[in-house]
Amino acid sequence: MGAKRSRTLKQLSLVSSFDPDLKTSPIIASAVEVASNEDLLIEIMLHVPINTLKGFKSVSKQWFSLITNLHFSRLRNPLPSASALFFITFSCRSNPDYQFIPLDVSDDCAAPFKTLDFVHDPLGPGISVLQSCNGLLLCASHRARIFNHRYYVYNPTTKQFATLPQIKRKYSKYICGMNLAFDPVKSPYYKVVCVGRSETDGKLFHIEIYSSETRLWRVSGQPFKAPKFTEFQTCTYWSGSVHWWKGFVHSSLWSDEPYALYFKVEEENIEQLPMPMKVINTVQMEGQEMVELHEQVATYLGVSEGHWHLVEVYSNSTCLFNVYDEMASDYSGWFVKYQVDLSAISDVFTEIITNDRYGYTFNILSLVRRGKEEDGSFLVLEMPGGKIVRYNFADKSVVKLW
Repeated sequence: MGAKRSRTLKQLSLVSSFDPDLKTSPIIASAVEVASNEDLLIEIMLHVPINTLKGFKSVSKQWFSLITNLHFSRLRNPLPSASALFFITFSCRSNPDYQFIPLDVSDDCAAPFKTLDFVHDPLGPGISVLQSCNGLLLCASHRARIFNHRYYVYNPTTKQFATLPQIKRKYSKYICGMNLAFDPVKSPYYKVVCVGRSETDGKLFHIEIYSSETRLWRVSGQPFKAPKFTEFQTCTYWSGSVHWWKGFVHSSLWSDEPYALYFKVEEENIEQLPMPMKVINTVQMEGQEMVELHEQVATYLGVSEGHWHLVEVYSNSTCLFNVYDEMASDYSGWFVKYQVDLSAISDVFTEIITNDRYGYTFNILSLVRRGKEEDGSFLVLEMPGGKIVRYNFADKSVVKLW
């Protein structure tokens, strides 16, 4: 039935395009008008059964392009917004405990797990989470030395897991990062990107990729250089790329502009990700103008609801910081979305103030975007002592989560 409709629509499209007499028919004219309105087409196709939608791809190049577009896929199968986080409470124990923290105060959902015991790890007790990506967890042996680690991909919803094959010793001796790449909108298969440092040159790195489709590791491309302080274990996966960033984002050794790195998983290319420029202030000192340069300290880089966010602070002597939002599609720039001042909450959450009365201590765990603009968006912060709070951008309120 879907295929028949597809052939009929294709015939109508072809006939109405070349026969001016048929265009005078009200039905044909309406069909042509709908076909020429891409927004209306998208709205209709969002409600079409999947099997019929597959047939629609053969109607025309325009329809094929529309249906296979990543934006359309996300509209039809949107990924759920973050609803909770796992917070490790005893990392020094043989088997670490995880606290399940709902991001909504009223939410009372049960924790999927307290400890990870889905498999008996032969290298000793305990499994820890390295990273999460769209519902999957990348886990590893907790106590073993890094080149002996066993790696697992675990789905806490279905309780299923996969044990990754061992990497050849040639590439596993100096592992700097293991990164999970999974986009269920694009493919049911996931990939794991392993970054290793050269044994002979500490400035050179190489990449190996594991695919759940082939169940094999393979070397990707040639060795590459990376700026100092690049954190390959601190990554974000978005839009087909694994993004690594430096804990202290400053000018690299080879460039005057700060940047991080990202790896396009499908193309297997390393690219540079431009970061916001340094902040330059002009100050008066002894009657003369002096240029004051602030280095950025990037404390958070992540994605929520399809938007990039970067949080940077300049020192621990202030609670003022900027939240940058979504770069242009060509990765060319950022803009300031929010300006946050946490000093107002120090009267209630005094632990944010360090022993030095001019210093503040907090850790940004996540930025969650919900709803339009800033109405439902918030930061998740960790205070000294392990207290987790939620800071809402709209009304600047702070609520303790755990």
